[in-house]
Amino acid sequence: MRPLIDLNKRLTWFVIRVAILMSSAMSAHAAITPTSLSDIKAIKLNSDTIITSGLPTTEQFDVLKQAGIDLVINLIPNDNPNGHKNEAELVAKAQMQYAHISVDWQRPTLADVEQFFTIMDANKDKDILIHCAANYRASAFYYLYESTQLTHTDNQAITMSPWGDLKSSLAEYPQWQALIEAVKHKYAH
Repeated sequence: MRPLIDLNKRLTWFVIRVAILMSSAMSAHAAITPTSLSDIKAIKLNSDTIITSGLPTTEQFDVLKQAGIDLVINLIPNDNPNGHKNEAELVAKAQMQYAHISVDWQRPTLADVEQFFTIMDANKDKDILIHCAANYRASAFYYLYESTQLTHTDNQAITMSPWGDLKSSLAEYPQWQALIEAVKHKYAH
């Protein structure tokens, strides 16, 4: 028979472990588990709570939910044949929330970006997928949010993956250069 002190010590450690597990389970939101997401088109894990990507397949919405995504923000225009016509339904079926901003590639607007900022600010407690057809709109919008709305205490590089060399890409797409400049000008700190 073990001494009573040994049993009390074991019981104390058990209670501490249970308390730690319970506090972890009750945190605001868990980090996204990206291991099962590598097949999603042009995916980029921006933080432990934000992913940008190209269009997920219909089957990948369930995978996104299993990975921890709470909210899907779709930036594909309404009339774009590359999008899912029933995406809101697919996302709801996978038990996630859905937001849609119809962003015209040729004419992205400050109003589109501000609507995006509003959605992001209202959902800071959620794990989020921001997507478009190929992760260009999504990465640009998240870049603008990160660079104008979030405070960075370190010198981390903010990028627009998959744009590549930003200077040459923006020269090719002046409408996006103009949008970026307008947003940065309006929200200059």
